[in-house]
Amino acid sequence: MAGLSLEGKPWYFGLAIGLVLAIAVVWGVNYAFIGDIDNQIHAADQQLKDLDAKIEQGRSAQQKLPQFREEVNRLTAELKKLKDILPSTRNTEMIIKKIKQLVDAGNFVLLKLTFPKLAAVQGSDPYAEWPISVSVNGRYHNLAILFNSLGNFPRVINVEQISIGALSPQVDRTITADFVAKTFVYVEPKEPEPAADAGKGVMK
Repeated sequence: MAGLSLEGKPWYFGLAIGLVLAIAVVWGVNYAFIGDIDNQIHAADQQLKDLDAKIEQGRSAQQKLPQFREEVNRLTAELKKLKDILPSTRNTEMIIKKIKQLVDAGNFVLLKLTFPKLAAVQGSDPYAEWPISVSVNGRYHNLAILFNSLGNFPRVINVEQISIGALSPQVDRTITADFVAKTFVYVEPKEPEPAADAGKGVMK
């Protein structure tokens, strides 16, 4: 290609060519360097916005932290109450201690205190019955107080199968009573067993 000659051309012709070349150089530099830097700046701006959003979320969570802690404490206290009402263990020693305290307070003679094995869970109920057989000699009024005290016990205790007979002679104690103090034990539900493979055991 023949070289470009400006000889004999008007002065503005050379000026126009110079402007075109200058624009081409500027565009090339912008494309090669400035454009990449501009993209990096936009990416950095977006990262800053994302960080600002996360910081704001963190501040919001921090403000709600006391509320979350209060809710956890409330749920913990509620769980403790439920465990007192329906414990996951029999706590035989505690039951014996409580019944003996009530028996001594009512001036009873404890004749029998039997703790049978825990009954099987019925159906889908998450608890098993634990009927405790009790036999005492005492007075009728004190027996009513004993039943009321058992009913007000934090743990669920139902008095059932009451049988009362008169003592002879009637001196310090006038009646003999047999009853069942039925309480309950929470049983953790079992995870369902995985279904057997459909083709297992099939003769081919």
